[in-house]
Amino acid sequence: MIFATVGSHPSFQFDRFLRALELLPGQELVVQHGPGTPPANATRSVPWMTFAEIIEAMERASHVVSHAGVGTILCAVRAGHVPVVFPRLRQFGETVDDHQLDLGLALAESGRVILVEEGSALPANLDAAPARGSRLPADDSGLIAAVREELLPGRG
Repeated sequence: MIFATVGSHPSFQFDRFLRALELLPGQELVVQHGPGTPPANATRSVPWMTFAEIIEAMERASHVVSHAGVGTILCAVRAGHVPVVFPRLRQFGETVDDHQLDLGLALAESGRVILVEEGSALPANLDAAPARGSRLPADDSGLIAAVREELLPGRG
């Protein structure tokens, strides 16, 4: 099962990502779609999930595909995933700035995430992503240090 989430922002739609999910062929797809329109191929779609429901979906999923939000990335990695991240971009009105792209680029360099910037590239990148591995300990200091350095350069 593939779990996809757009995050929890209540007013920014992320239809560019949701349309990219429609390119994924015949797999079980569970989608948390926020205020956007769910993909036509979703097996299950809901606008919102509780934190516990998101964690449970990540635990069950073979792959996680998401926006490039730091909280979502941390949860996916802790559940044993190398998440495929599709950053929200300012130029499309999906967020206020390009912080998700900056974070995605930094974490992709370390191999912690697989970064997808174009919807057409999602299927190939998902195929290349490793299936869920073993659960990481809650003190995954390497990832936390990388996120901290990206968010607070020189103060991590």
